[in-house]
Amino acid sequence: MNQLVLLTSVLVVCSIATDPIVNDSKNYLVRLRRAAEETKEEEEVVVNHCPTDYPNVYYNGQYCCKSNMEKFNKAQGAQCDGSVIQRDSLCCAGDKYTSCPGENCVSSGHKFTDGARISLGCWRDGWNRAISGGIRFTGSIEKCEKFAIDNSLKVFAVQNGECFTAEDAGQTYQKYGKAGNCKDGKGGGFANDVYQVGESQSRNDDGIVENPVKNAKYSLGKDLEPGDFIDVHGIYNSRSEFGIIDIFDGSDNILIHILIKPGWQHIYLNSRFGGGFGNPQYDCELPKTLQSNEDFVMRIVMMDELYKIFVNGVNLSHKFPYRAPISTAKYIILLGDNSGSKWNKCILPRTEKAEQYKELKAFQSSIEGLKEVILKNVVGKNLLEVKSYANSTQGSLDVFQWWLKKQIFEKGGVLQFGDEKVDWILTNREVLEMFMTSGDIGGNKYQQALEILRDLIQEDPAIKEEALRLRLAVATAIVFSSPVDGFGFKRRKIDWMSRYHTYMRWSQEGILYSPFYEGTAWHLRFVVHSPSREEEHLWVRENTPEGFDNPNKIGDACHQMISYKMNNDDGVSIHPHTLRYYYYVPINLKAWHDIGGVCGSISTMAAGMCHAYGVPATPVGQPRHCAYVWYRDGNWHLGNDNSGWGTTIGQQNTWRSVAYFIRVMNEAQKNLEGYRLSEKMRIISRLANPEDRFEILEDATTECPYNFAVWLDLEGAINEPNLQKETVQNVLLPTLLKQREKETQVSDIAREKVGTSECFGDDRMKKLLVGLGSVQCKDQETFDFEVDLGKPSTIKEVKIKWIGFNRGVEYGIYALGEDSDYVLVRTHKDEKVEGWWYPLITLDGWDMTTTKIKFHMTKKGGRANSFAITKLIVMGVCHDFPDDMSKGKPVKANPGSSDPVTLVDGTNSTIWNGNSETSWFEINLKRICALDDIEFFWVDGAKPENVKVVYKVGSGQDAQKLGEDPFEKVPLSMDCGTTVRVEMSGGNAALKGVKACGISHTAKNILKMKVSNAYKDFYNVEMFLYTSINNMTYED
Repeated sequence: MNQLVLLTSVLVVCSIATDPIVNDSKNYLVRLRRAAEETKEEEEVVVNHCPTDYPNVYYNGQYCCKSNMEKFNKAQGAQCDGSVIQRDSLCCAGDKYTSCPGENCVSSGHKFTDGARISLGCWRDGWNRAISGGIRFTGSIEKCEKFAIDNSLKVFAVQNGECFTAEDAGQTYQKYGKAGNCKDGKGGGFANDVYQVGESQSRNDDGIVENPVKNAKYSLGKDLEPGDFIDVHGIYNSRSEFGIIDIFDGSDNILIHILIKPGWQHIYLNSRFGGGFGNPQYDCELPKTLQSNEDFVMRIVMMDELYKIFVNGVNLSHKFPYRAPISTAKYIILLGDNSGSKWNKCILPRTEKAEQYKELKAFQSSIEGLKEVILKNVVGKNLLEVKSYANSTQGSLDVFQWWLKKQIFEKGGVLQFGDEKVDWILTNREVLEMFMTSGDIGGNKYQQALEILRDLIQEDPAIKEEALRLRLAVATAIVFSSPVDGFGFKRRKIDWMSRYHTYMRWSQEGILYSPFYEGTAWHLRFVVHSPSREEEHLWVRENTPEGFDNPNKIGDACHQMISYKMNNDDGVSIHPHTLRYYYYVPINLKAWHDIGGVCGSISTMAAGMCHAYGVPATPVGQPRHCAYVWYRDGNWHLGNDNSGWGTTIGQQNTWRSVAYFIRVMNEAQKNLEGYRLSEKMRIISRLANPEDRFEILEDATTECPYNFAVWLDLEGAINEPNLQKETVQNVLLPTLLKQREKETQVSDIAREKVGTSECFGDDRMKKLLVGLGSVQCKDQETFDFEVDLGKPSTIKEVKIKWIGFNRGVEYGIYALGEDSDYVLVRTHKDEKVEGWWYPLITLDGWDMTTTKIKFHMTKKGGRANSFAITKLIVMGVCHDFPDDMSKGKPVKANPGSSDPVTLVDGTNSTIWNGNSETSWFEINLKRICALDDIEFFWVDGAKPENVKVVYKVGSGQDAQKLGEDPFEKVPLSMDCGTTVRVEMSGGNAALKGVKACGISHTAKNILKMKVSNAYKDFYNVEMFLYTSINNMTYED
C-alpha cells in the first residue's frame, strides 16, 4: 500500500477513536434537531458565548474549539475536512475543545450585528511585538477599541490590560501563531486577544474595504441579487498558498468557497451549502498571463442561478450553482498565508450591475432568439419540411449557431458581439459545419477553440480562401482548446500558432504525404496534436529508413528506428527508473532511437514518424501495453498490437474513449454531407415535439448510420409516452423492406450465430464467428465444434483460415437438416487452398437445407500438436418460414356480427357470423408482418360471392388483393402490413376461423437489422447498440 495512503488511513482511524464528539453519532441528529428548534426561537433564547480560550463555536453550538480550523476526518466529509471551522463543523483541530457553557453558543466576542467588534482569536506575542508601536496605554477593551476607531485603525489587541494597535496590525498579529492562554477576552502572558473594530468603521460609504484584515468578517451591506458583484484586489505570489475567500449566510454556513493555489496556477471552487472545501469541487486554471508580485483583481459575479469568477477580466469558463438562495448571504471573510501574498482591497456590492452579467443576459437572449427561430421551422412540420430546413444554408447556420452558443453558455462562457472574425465563422456555412462536425471538443471547450480559430484567421487571412488552410486551422483550434504538452522533463506546452504555421509551410514545400492533403479537419487533429517539436520532425525525415519513406509504409518504420530494451546498455531498468534509463537527457524521438525503449516508446515513435510527414496517427493503450493507430488508404490500422481493437483505449476520441470509435468516426467522415445533415437533425430533434423525435432521429440514422450519437438519442425518443405506434411502424417499414431484399443475397450467415466447442470454449467461438479472435485446441487427437445457424439455410460456400502453415489435420463437415440427422457433406479432400502461411481454404456448398453445421477434426500423422483457426465464414442464404400471425390478436368486425374473437382463437370450433349481405372484420397484427397469405375456414354453404383483402402498415397507404372462388386462401406475396381487413359481399358470411400467415418483425428487431447492416465490421459498437435497443421500453 502507498505509504501516504496508509498514513492517511491510520490518521483517520485515530481521529475517529480519539474524538468523543465524532463518536457520539447516536446523539448527533437529536442535538441537530434540538439546535434547529432553538434557532427558530433565537430572539427568546439567551445566547451564550464560547470561552475566550476556546473561542470558536462548532457542532451546531454545542461545543467550542481552541483553534479556528477543523481537523481532517474523511469519514465526516465537508464538516471535517481541515478547512475553517464553522457552526456546523463536526470536529476541532487537535481535539482541543470544551462543551458550550450553556446552550446554543456563538463564538467568543462575535455578534451578528453591524458596528460590533469581532474577535479574531488569541495569538502569541513576543519581545519583538507582533503589533508595532508598542504599548499604547493600559485600560479596558472598550477604551482600546475607541482609541483604534479615533485613529482610523482597524485591528487592536489587549494583553493583560495593555492596548496594542497599528495601521498594519491586521497583517502582523498572526506573526507568532495561535496562543491558548487568553482569558476573558483580555489576553494573557505574551498572548493577545485580537479584535477587529465594528464594520461600520472598517468600510467607507462606497462599500470599499482598504487593506482588509485576514480572517475578519465584513458585512456585505445588502441582500445579494443577480448582477451584483464583489471585487477583491490582491498581489499575486506564485510561490504562496495564496488564500481563501468565503461568503457566509447569517448562520455561519458557507455559500461560496474559493481557494487559490498560485503555485499550481489553479483555483478551486466549491459552493456546497454548509460545507467547506470538498465535493463537488471545480478546478479552473488561472490566466497564464499572471506574473508573481503583480496586482490582480478577482471579480465574483452573481448570475441568475450561479456565480462566475473573472480574474483580471478573464472568464474562468466555469459556472458554479448556488446551494442556497444567494439572497441569504450576509458576510465575506478573506483568509491568506504569510508568504508574501496579500489582499489589499475588497469592493463590496453596490447598486450598479456587473458588465459581465449584462453581457451574459444579452448572450442568453441571443440563444433564446435562435431557439425560437428553429422552433418555428420544426414544430408542427412534417419530416420533409424539417429535413429541408436542416439542409438549407439558413437552417444549418441557425442550428449549429444555437448548439454552439448553448455549449458555451452552459460552460459559463459568453461570446462577445461585434467581433468581425467570430461573426465570419458563425455566418459561413462551410466553416461552421466543419467546426461543429470535426469531432467532440474535450471538456466542451468550444469557446477556447473558437477563440483560437479567430486568432488564426487574424494571423492568416488566407484561411478564408483556401480549403486546406481552413481544415488545418479548425483542427489546430479544436486540439489546442486544451494545452498540448511536448516531450521532455518539463513537458513545455506546444505553441499552437507555430504548429499551424509549421505544417502550412511544410505543405507548401511538398514534403508531406497524401493523407495530409486528403484528410478532413478531423483527420488533421491526429497530426497537429503531436507532442514532438519541429526539430524532432526534421530529424525523423533525415533518418527515415530506406523503403519506409512513403505513405503506405511510414507507420511501420518505428520497428527499424528503435530497439526494444527493458534495460539500457548499463543495465538500468526503464521501470521505474525512466530518467536514469535515458541518462537524464530529454526524452524524445532521438533519445528513443539512440537508447531504446519498450512498447510506449515504440508506439510513440511510430506516431511521431507519421506526424513528421503529416500522416494522422496516435499512440493508444491496451491492457499492460501501448500500441498505436495510423491512417492509410482511407482507413485506420492498428500497429504494435497485443489484443485487438476491442481492448484499445484511444486519444482525442469522439463519443467514447475506446479506440474503435476512431474507425466509426472515420466512416462518418467519408460521407461528410450525410454526417452533417444527420448531426443537425439530431440537434433539431431536441426542440421538436416529443412525439416527433423518433421519426427525425431514425431518418438521421439513415442519412449517416455512423453518427453514433444519434443512436444513443434514439433510445430515449422511442420511449416517449406520446409516440404513436403507427408512427414507429411507418418509419421502420423502409428499413424492413431493404433488409428483405438483402436476405435474398448471399452473406456470411454464421456471423454472430451460436458456436459451441468443448475444446475451443464457447466464448472463443463467439469471437471467432464475428472476426474478433482466433481459436486453438491443444493436445487432443480429435475434437468437434458446431455452429447453429438459427434458421433453415442454403449453404453456398465455407471458408476456413488456419493459423501458421502446418495444419496437419483431416476433417469432415456434417450438415443437420430440418428432419434428418447429421450427414457428411464435405471433407478436407474437397478443399481449395490459397497461400502457405495462414492458408485460406474454400469448400463449395451443398444442396441440403441446413440448420446446423458440425466440424470434426482429426490429427494427421502426428504432424500437429494443436488445431488453430483464425477465421470461419459460412456463405449462404437463411430462410424464414411463415407462421400464423393473427392468432390471439385484437380483432373487430361490422356492427351486428357475432363476437369476432372467435375468428382468431385458433380452435375452428366456434363460428363467426357476419349477419349481413356486406360484412367485414379487421385484425390488428401489432407488428410489421411480411404476409404470405390469408387462409379462410368457411362454414359449409356460408361463403360470400366476393372477398377483398385490404392491408397496410401503420397509417400508410392501403394495398388490396381480390380473392378467387373458392376463397380458401388469398396469396399476399410477402407484402408488409400491420393490419389486415377482409371485406365480404354477396351472401351472409360465416367462418370457423382465419389465419393470416407471415413473418413478424418487432420494432427492436428492425432497428437491430439496421445496426447490423451498418456496424457489421464494428462488432463492439454493434453489441453496444444492441444493448441500447434492448433497454428500450417500447412495446409493439
